[in-house]
This record gives sequence, structure tokens and C-alpha cells, in this order.
Amino acid sequence: MPTAKELEAVLARTPLFGQTSKKQRAKIVQAGRTLSWKSGKVVVEQGSRAAAFYVILDGTAEVSRGGAPINRLREGDFFGEVALLSGGDRTATVTATSDIEVFALGRPAFRSLVQSDSDLALEILKALADRVDNNF
Repeated sequence: MPTAKELEAVLARTPLFGQTSKKQRAKIVQAGRTLSWKSGKVVVEQGSRAAAFYVILDGTAEVSRGGAPINRLREGDFFGEVALLSGGDRTATVTATSDIEVFALGRPAFRSLVQSDSDLALEILKALADRVDNNF
């Protein structure tokens, strides 16, 4: 299991949290937890209710929609942000393609963080806007 400093360093390298301050990343780390799955296990399933956002710490995963592969994820990649923010259902299935360890941030903790820190909320919105722009 990674230390808090190691988790902060991983978050600093992700597009979603890369522009946040060290203090903000420390709060994010405190609010989340690490989870792991064995290769072949479904991490999130398309159509299910969103409960958390994930950053891959170690391992790889495949993203599929309607059963068709659409992306591969590796260390530093994140997923689950769309459904977490919208409160809707998962838009894709993510399956571990190796043993995988992730940092997970649940919806209540995420909402508390962004409600208590408007600068953090703004940085996350900027990162999400960049992600949307890069996909079109």
C-alpha cells in the first residue's frame, strides 16, 4: 500500500489533480482509500450507479462500452469522473487486465472536498474541460 506522500505524487501527475496545490492533494488523499482487484475482475460496470472516482496506481485495465473495447488504462489514468459528477450511471465498464491497485474517492468525500474548497473545484473543472476538449 502506498504512503500518503506517494499517493500525493501520483495525483500530482494526473491531469485531473495536476494543477492542485500540495495541501489540496493531501486533503484528497485523506478523503480517499486504496482498493485492489485481480486480473479479469470488473471494477465498474456500465449502467451501474456511480459510487467513486478512481486513479490507477498500479496495473492496467480495459474500458468497454456495450461490450466493445474502447480504451486501455494504465498507471496515472483515471476513470469514473463523469458519472461521479453527474450523479448518473456509469457510461462504460472497466475491467482489470492485470492485478490492479487504485486510489478511490467516493461521491460524499468528493462533494465535501469541492464544496469546502472553491479553488479545488475550479481546478477540477478546468481539467475536465481540457479532457472534453481533447476528446473532440
